[in-house]
Amino acid sequence: MTSSEELAALRERLEGEGCRLDLLFVNAAIDRGNQPIHEVSTDMFTEVMITNTLSPLRALEALRGLVVPGGTVAVMSSDQGSISRNTEDGYELYKASNAALNQLMRSYTTRHADDGHTKLLIDPGHNQTQLGGPDAPLTPQGSIPAVVDVLEAQTGAPGLQFLDRHGETVPW
Repeated sequence: MTSSEELAALRERLEGEGCRLDLLFVNAAIDRGNQPIHEVSTDMFTEVMITNTLSPLRALEALRGLVVPGGTVAVMSSDQGSISRNTEDGYELYKASNAALNQLMRSYTTRHADDGHTKLLIDPGHNQTQLGGPDAPLTPQGSIPAVVDVLEAQTGAPGLQFLDRHGETVPW
């Protein structure tokens, strides 16, 4: 995900196979702990921002040409990236990376406003994954089918939406 060269090679391989996508859904996220931002090293900051923020948009740019007219480009985000919902202490770097991801997706949408693609940011909820931990209230088996339903229901919608797994708008 973080290699521009590997993304280009993937695009070339898929183009060579005549691949066309109805949906391009990018998911990339790491977390390096719950340090306040003044304790985060520059290397850690860079790693998280490149993985969580820059790389998903690079993937969209590399692969968007494979998406059919009327198709959807979507990125997994998190309500942790909602600035207005940032009212609890903790996970400052992860939250910042998601807010920056959302902002870059807004810029992507502006730049590609006339491409006919539906554009979505999706919050799947707090899931029991390596990132979410074993005590998270949701499981991927329970939340991902709901995410798929939202992706399918939004096909053809204009502009950019930031939605949760129920199709409800997440505030910016």
